Amino acid sequence: MFKQLLLLTASTLVGTVLVLGAPAPDANSAFAASRGGRGFPLAGLGIAAISPMIPFINCPLNDATLSLPADQTTIAVTPGAKPVAVALGVGTQNYTCTAAGNYTSAGAVATLFDLSCLVNDPLGHFATIQEDLFKLPAPARNAIVALASKTPLNIGAHYFVTNPVTGTGISPKFAQAANGGALFTVLGKKGGIKAPTGNGANVDWLQLAALQGFGSWAQTVFRVDTKLGQPPASCTSAQVNTTITVPYAAKYWFFP
Repeated sequence: MFKQLLLLTASTLVGTVLVLGAPAPDANSAFAASRGGRGFPLAGLGIAAISPMIPFINCPLNDATLSLPADQTTIAVTPGAKPVAVALGVGTQNYTCTAAGNYTSAGAVATLFDLSCLVNDPLGHFATIQEDLFKLPAPARNAIVALASKTPLNIGAHYFVTNPVTGTGISPKFAQAANGGALFTVLGKKGGIKAPTGNGANVDWLQLAALQGFGSWAQTVFRVDTKLGQPPASCTSAQVNTTITVPYAAKYWFFP
């Protein structure tokens, strides 16, 4: 089990969470290298014996295609559009208990990890990475995310800010890790559909559009392949005005 978790940790650092017993990272290294990705030495992270140099970030996205459910038209990619980034967001959806006895959204907080080198991964890790992450016990999952956050795999942060146009309410913001977050996007909801999987436990899939003047990173962001994040169905009078956090993961596609 220790060896499997070690391999799992190493694979996470190169942009994937493998199910136990998956192929060793060498296969992923060759794939990433073939896509022109950039790597960094992992010596000092305790896994140098597995692979001393693993390319895993900044792979070209010219051939990346976002597939959406065909039985809906609420969210849609502009024909011919290509993403500028694809990321795995891992964090929490936050909710506040209301006097009506239900939870209302209080935003979200997540770290964004580069998935560009996995989009067309022939080993299939891209499709299931959010599911595989939550197969792990919470302590192991949190440790892996914390470790990966300290590597170049961490490309940014997702959180909510006061709507900069109206000055009221909150809006989702995505800020790049580079240059102190100088490139960022603040958006509003354009459309959404219920998550196709999860029996109601997974947060909705969304299409977000940048607010005018606040789209230096991207003009459109999709949240798809969501895992968990929904609040309990109700709360009690003793919980009114208290906030809870619900762990979640999702893929985010950024389009210009």
